[in-house]
Amino acid sequence: MRPVVAEVLAELGAQLDDLVMVTADARALSERFERRHPARAIDVGIAEANLVGVAAGLARGTRRVVVAAMAPFLLRRAAEQIRLDVCRPGLDVTLIGVGGGLSYGSLGATHHVTEDLAAMSTMPGIRVYCPADVHDAAWAVRDAVLGRGPAYVRLGAREDQLVYEEHDDFSAERPRLFGGPAPVLIVTTGPTVAEAIEAMAAGAPAQVLAMTTVTPFPTRAILELACAARAVLVVEDQLAVGGLASRVASVLAGSWQGQFAALNVDDRPAPPRDRDGLFQFYGIDAAAIARKARELAFRPERA
Repeated sequence: MRPVVAEVLAELGAQLDDLVMVTADARALSERFERRHPARAIDVGIAEANLVGVAAGLARGTRRVVVAAMAPFLLRRAAEQIRLDVCRPGLDVTLIGVGGGLSYGSLGATHHVTEDLAAMSTMPGIRVYCPADVHDAAWAVRDAVLGRGPAYVRLGAREDQLVYEEHDDFSAERPRLFGGPAPVLIVTTGPTVAEAIEAMAAGAPAQVLAMTTVTPFPTRAILELACAARAVLVVEDQLAVGGLASRVASVLAGSWQGQFAALNVDDRPAPPRDRDGLFQFYGIDAAAIARKARELAFRPERA
């Protein structure tokens, strides 16, 4: 996603005279912007709390700001500054976190951030995006920067399977639906979208709802589609607590009587594997999704 997003940011810099890019050693995202707009590019080094503080100061001075850093360090080291300096005053700051979830694979626990979507979604007044591929990421970054107020865009750090076409009609309000009506509705976001579509293509009796915009949450769309299915399966590269599964379950509670299940990351320490290997280890890959969808589709109805 990084090369495509880097070009999008450089183009936005030409479109918006007030756009400034502030990074913490995120050269892959900032190099093109800096080359074309050198007076509006700042690298603070590996100092994420300072990074967000500088961005907040610029935004208070009527600048529109893009922040770019590695997701695990941006979230954990600058949470206070994100909440109090950027989100509480509702500043025009777009935070781009590279390598959310299990994206950094074999780099291990220090680089995994399986709570970023949940944690960022709790920030006041923020918009949260989790794109599935490069085309989705390009749209998400444009929508985040051109919108008003704080936003977080989570990018992958490795190559992702293509899910969309370049000129697809993306929307913040309408999640994308893949496949026709089916017994199981799979709700997913980010890198597990491709896994769910692969499971569906392999014969899983499912329809896939792919969410790029995680916050604001598409409550109505999920409830309407769930009512047409006998089971809902949530798949995510996040921890269960506060993640997509928790939010979908709260939408369905009291309004829907079908079966509900979730596949997500558990508390076991991650072995030294790449992202695909970690998806297999935690049971969120295409094969695990297909097995669970078939189990739900053919499980007897509750009395």
